[in-house]
Amino acid sequence: MNNRILTIGGLVLMIAAAIGGAFYILTRDGAASGPTKTVEEVLALTDDDIGMGDPNAPIKLIEYASTGCPHCAAMAAETIPKLKQAYIDKGQVYYVLRDFPLDNVALAGSLIARCVPKDQFYAFMDILFQNQELWHSPTVADPKEGLVALAKRAGLSREQVDACLKDQKVLDRINQSLNDAVDVLKVDGTPTLYFNGEKVGHGLSFEDMDVKLKEIQAKMK
Repeated sequence: MNNRILTIGGLVLMIAAAIGGAFYILTRDGAASGPTKTVEEVLALTDDDIGMGDPNAPIKLIEYASTGCPHCAAMAAETIPKLKQAYIDKGQVYYVLRDFPLDNVALAGSLIARCVPKDQFYAFMDILFQNQELWHSPTVADPKEGLVALAKRAGLSREQVDACLKDQKVLDRINQSLNDAVDVLKVDGTPTLYFNGEKVGHGLSFEDMDVKLKEIQAKMK
């Protein structure tokens, strides 16, 4: 699967696979998702969002990402640290990563990441991104074992990981976020970025992001 561009067609797409005995289904069913939301409603920050920086910052950056996406991993390693230093830490940008799992193994990573304390969420996401070869690779025989080993770095026991992987409420929220992103925002791949509600494409270098942010700031003066 090309982890950068994922086109989702048809009324229903179900991605299902077994991981360590657990079974998940990512549902794509527009007819069952209720009234269509607006772009503004989907991009509005919620209590489920875990942000980085000042939530009152004038620029809100939302990234739809998959834990198993190598392009998301590259952005987390190369772009976000520079963004944090230049904009987030200065109160100019509030950054939120939203789950857009491209497959069932990536979904398992998202479920575990949502179990760690919120103040450790981004640190654990970095662990997942930096170690994709240990859990999200065709050569990995048992992805769950790789995830359990990484989760231990965040203080989670195997029993806690098992509970995370069975958390229906979190699974439902991820499915709803996925549906909203596809149906309303037309997200078709990861990473997809939104600056103050404006889609800016599938990932950016820090240099390109810097140019875009300066343009937004100039318009706000």
